[in-house]
Amino acid sequence: MTETSHASVSRNDHTLKLTVAGAGTILPARGLSTSCHALEIADRTVVFDMGPGALARLALAGLDYRDLQTIFISHLHPDHTLDLVTLLQALEATPGWSRTQTLTIAGCRGLKAFITELLAIFRDAVPQTYAVEVIELEVGRHEIAGLTVETCLTGHTSNSLAFRLETENGVFVYSGDAADMDAMIKIARQADMFLCECSFEKGYPTTDHFTSDAVGRIAAAAGVRHLIVTHTYPTTDHDRIRADIGAHYAGLVTIAVDGTVAQC
Repeated sequence: MTETSHASVSRNDHTLKLTVAGAGTILPARGLSTSCHALEIADRTVVFDMGPGALARLALAGLDYRDLQTIFISHLHPDHTLDLVTLLQALEATPGWSRTQTLTIAGCRGLKAFITELLAIFRDAVPQTYAVEVIELEVGRHEIAGLTVETCLTGHTSNSLAFRLETENGVFVYSGDAADMDAMIKIARQADMFLCECSFEKGYPTTDHFTSDAVGRIAAAAGVRHLIVTHTYPTTDHDRIRADIGAHYAGLVTIAVDGTVAQC
């Protein structure tokens, strides 16, 4: 398992390659944009959450929006969803090109109504030459667009989901925003890459996010190989959360910023 600060490795060199396009929250901060994470699996790219500005940051990482096939949405807060409509608009407004391939958007309860309402407002983004398949996932195991996916509720909202992707050459888990430690330990079991939110340092009073000591305990109990921390608030001290995590977890830790890449 390796990590780098910015994309610099050919997409064919590794089976799983994670690019953190947005490592922050809704609060603006240099290097900590809203949530968006791209996982390259062999010859396809799967995106987790599409916060505002995600499409531009994916382009900076060398990922072409026209190639996107599958997007997972953890929950419906704006810092995880607002660039969905930007993507749909771009797919309708690219000069000299028309999409024909189905776009699959899968995620939490309420996703279908959310996208229907978005397209009722932004009518120019309504697909004309291709289909959008919207799938609301219940807790459990699923086959989505050729991917084996397991989901669990995270406790951040009533419908927020975490995702576990199992591939032939590695297991990737994304927590989304989360507060339920027991559920996260179970879904992150023996993951090769565990992308976990860590909003605040140890001791911060919160009931709907993880703090750094909780993240360290989860990673240790789940036996993950590589912990990648994302969704840190601007005032969160990265050195401190690394130390807090290290008090419980002895494995590889990456504290992500925009552009961080992890591979296995």
